[in-house]
Amino acid sequence: MMLKRFMTISAIALVMSVIFYLPDLYRYVVHGVLYIGKGDGMKQMIPFQVYLYEHFKESRTFYDVSFGLGGDYFTSLSYYYATSLVSYVTFILLAIYQLFNHADVITQMIHMQYVTAILKCSFVFIAMYYAAKEIGLKSKSAILAAILYSWSTIFYYFTYTWSFFSDVMIYLPLSILGLERLLRRNKPFIFIISIAVTVFSNFYLAYYEMIAVGIYFLFRIIRRHPDDQLTRQQAVLKTIVAAVLGFMVGNIGFISGVTSFFNNDRTLEKLHVPLLIEWSSNNNIFYGGFHLVVIFVAVIALFTFKLYRHYYYKLFAVATWILMLGSLTPYVGSMFNGFSMPQRRWVYILAFSTAILSALFIQHLAEISTRELLLAAVPVILVVFVSALVLMQFHYWILYIPLILLMMVLYLKEPGKKWLMMIIFGIALCQLTLIQDYHYGVQHQYFKTDDYFYSEVYNNKMQQQIDKLKKEQQDDLRRISLNDDSSVNTPMYYGYNGTMLYSSIFDKKILEFYEDDLQIAQDKQKNSYYARLSGRENLASLLNVDDYITAEQDASPLFNKTGGFTSTKHYDVLSNPYPLPSVRVADKTYAASSLHNALEREHAMLEGVVKEEGAPGHFQAPDLLGQAQISTEQANFKDNTLDVKEDGGGLVLSFDSKKIQPYTELYLTMKTDIMAPEDQDFYVQVNEKKVMKPKKNYKYRRQAKDAVMNVKAANEIRITFPEGKYHIELKSVQGEDYQTLRQAYAKYKNKPLTFKQQKEGFSVDLQGDKGTLVLPMPYTKGLTAYVDGEERPVEAVNYLMTGVEVDKHDKHVIIKCTPPYLKWGLVMMIVGLFLTALWMWRSNQKTK
Repeated sequence: MMLKRFMTISAIALVMSVIFYLPDLYRYVVHGVLYIGKGDGMKQMIPFQVYLYEHFKESRTFYDVSFGLGGDYFTSLSYYYATSLVSYVTFILLAIYQLFNHADVITQMIHMQYVTAILKCSFVFIAMYYAAKEIGLKSKSAILAAILYSWSTIFYYFTYTWSFFSDVMIYLPLSILGLERLLRRNKPFIFIISIAVTVFSNFYLAYYEMIAVGIYFLFRIIRRHPDDQLTRQQAVLKTIVAAVLGFMVGNIGFISGVTSFFNNDRTLEKLHVPLLIEWSSNNNIFYGGFHLVVIFVAVIALFTFKLYRHYYYKLFAVATWILMLGSLTPYVGSMFNGFSMPQRRWVYILAFSTAILSALFIQHLAEISTRELLLAAVPVILVVFVSALVLMQFHYWILYIPLILLMMVLYLKEPGKKWLMMIIFGIALCQLTLIQDYHYGVQHQYFKTDDYFYSEVYNNKMQQQIDKLKKEQQDDLRRISLNDDSSVNTPMYYGYNGTMLYSSIFDKKILEFYEDDLQIAQDKQKNSYYARLSGRENLASLLNVDDYITAEQDASPLFNKTGGFTSTKHYDVLSNPYPLPSVRVADKTYAASSLHNALEREHAMLEGVVKEEGAPGHFQAPDLLGQAQISTEQANFKDNTLDVKEDGGGLVLSFDSKKIQPYTELYLTMKTDIMAPEDQDFYVQVNEKKVMKPKKNYKYRRQAKDAVMNVKAANEIRITFPEGKYHIELKSVQGEDYQTLRQAYAKYKNKPLTFKQQKEGFSVDLQGDKGTLVLPMPYTKGLTAYVDGEERPVEAVNYLMTGVEVDKHDKHVIIKCTPPYLKWGLVMMIVGLFLTALWMWRSNQKTK
């Protein structure tokens, strides 16, 4: 009977989900409109899913050199899809789909977004239905609650923007279902499972759930339900035990996420967070809101105070009042975002609360009078229609308000199943119309067509060129650098080793390498991002960049043009004339403390290897800044403040041509930042090199630091900005003649050690050299080296890279990666499963 009921509800859920997504399927089939956001959807969600699918399918080691500059992709992507159970379902279905469809994996993954969205909507519906039933809703009302929740604007927004995030909308009702069964029936199993799948799937979502479910639990034990079987003391004890068991079962995903979080650097500019939100259409949860639009029935329910006599009605009404008041201040969003920048992602909890409250209102509708109904409807009618007039936006769903109110009045005059079904059907149609208004009125600008995607994001001609370059690569640790703004994660789209990554979480050592150690000037200055090497030839050789593809004149002056092609624009293909071996054995060690600037560090890494302890490095290059004449153009400069009067104004550094003649490039080290205006993006241009920077009040902006702008050697260095006021500190100007690079190239030219990536790890065949084997991939905990079968320590070298000590008689090195938490995590999971099974067995024995 229970199984038959579940199958029936699952069938209803699937039908409702298909109905919900029919408009999006139509838009895709007829107009090519993708249910994928043009921002993070195309730049992160699709490439991450494709990347993980390919790696999981091939059972590769947890570490991969193509994850940006390299890293533990499983741990870093646990924030996204690496531990998502829904994503595992997607990957399994994709593998089956590939048996019948032979398109490229990118296209197949785009198709799977629709399949996954429909299935996930069904899962949300089913979880919500059973949660609603558990708190006493009848079947028809429970179905209404499930429709309102699974068809909510926040689910629609989450699923196309950050598809992994809507997973949490399954876990919330599942957790409430489990908690209610524990408190009312003394059955903890579903609660344990809900905690397990939540903490395994995503540590960030688990944090949201901890707050939401924790507060719900407090409500429930402060004022207990008459049907609760557990006393307060028993409820607290058993809930804690169940939560601990659930955590033990799902700990691996949670610990991997927390590990990545603590290994990440989220340092941001300090921004003022106001007490109250800015009043705008985006924040209006009653009409035209960006994240959530609450169904008008929920507001009527809030003002129907007579129904507060029912336990769950009062509980969800009070919760809804609190959540609605919380939506007025950014501090609630900050709390849910780990007390960092405010985000309104938490409003899915409000969607849950209002869906339950609306269904409870319909279930108890017969208990109120027509007068009470109409009085309760006055506030929402005023808010909705005033919002429509002020915002000058008409949404079709408001036409349902008088129609549904009329049906409610007729139902109150003549109660019966007919009118009740019509009311439920009308509310469902209203919600479906609301979603279409939401798509066209609020979110439409973020949707792009497949024509846009295949021209601007993933281009076949670009793929062909990259495949051609990959065929010419010596081994598995050669890199290609691509200057293309379509997506920082282009290496994941095109399947090559790159030098860039756009991800909320990755190893902070990479940002330290970019910002502090080598002071690489890069665009954006945003968190979650690093890209390319600013045309620094020494770094390109040290990190195995053989080829550079660009539509700009921004490559190292030493790179040779070897070809070009045209896709959406014309790209030049350039090659590195001084490639170093993929891995090399360095026979000299320099102390990091003896190297004082980026150029010295580059030279030390070329001549040997840099560690915490070693010989002092003597690579001092003369500072030419003191010999420069500094003047201004369309600007005033005083006390490190530059007031630029016209676009392109700034500073001019003039040098004696004899001082500049020996050099190929100049390294200008400086610190710059905009002071005013605070609400405009800007650029910093030094001769031919130009980098873009975000506005001062951008919430994901990283702090300004010293950076090297390397330009072709010239008698003048022109530092220009748009009109505005800037802080600028000139630190040094050094010349680079690339003699150190040429010497390193000659030294290692006849020692081409090769690097092979295998399923179980990486291998290197040695050639009888003694020293430090340097692998230009980020060091991380969990890396283990086996030299001729003997385990040997792996250490961090060259600020970022990986090193292993080798001797003359050593022949072969294997490097493997196992996340440090994995072994103990598996032990904890097994113990948790055993204890859960034991608890269930003992409970069944007591029941018998």
